[in-house]
Amino acid sequence: MIRANGICKSFAGKKVLSGIDLDIKPGTIFGLLGPSGAGKTTLIKILTDQLDFDGGDICVLGKDVRTLTGIDKKQIGIMMDNHGLYERMSCTDNLKVFADIYQIDHSKIMDTLIKVGLADSAKKPAMKLSKGMRARLQLARVFMVSPKIRFAWGNQNISIN
Repeated sequence: MIRANGICKSFAGKKVLSGIDLDIKPGTIFGLLGPSGAGKTTLIKILTDQLDFDGGDICVLGKDVRTLTGIDKKQIGIMMDNHGLYERMSCTDNLKVFADIYQIDHSKIMDTLIKVGLADSAKKPAMKLSKGMRARLQLARVFMVSPKIRFAWGNQNISIN
């Protein structure tokens, strides 16, 4: 599902990734571990076609990452570290905005909140959620699109169905 061979990336002449190889099969949970500045976020941004790379080959969902279409990218769910929540909006309203962007039926919202354990907080504004509950709300957005690949920032883990 994700194959990378010899991935290289430099910023301003400083090499941050050199010769990265991955072969992540469906059903695998894969974690990227390393100190700050090791290139974990850079690699995920490259694997999700958010950042160009200098060398190597990457195949995601059976395609060269550089040729992924919008439809293909809807199969990739990304949970970024503390980004994208509307603080004054309820959990339900946060998911409505997301659902509208991705053209997802609003009927999936409550089922998703149940799935992540936030049904009792559906009407609570995001700013009133604990850190763990906020992470669950972010994860709910990922689950709403039913992606084949899920990236979770912070923990830097990848889950492939």
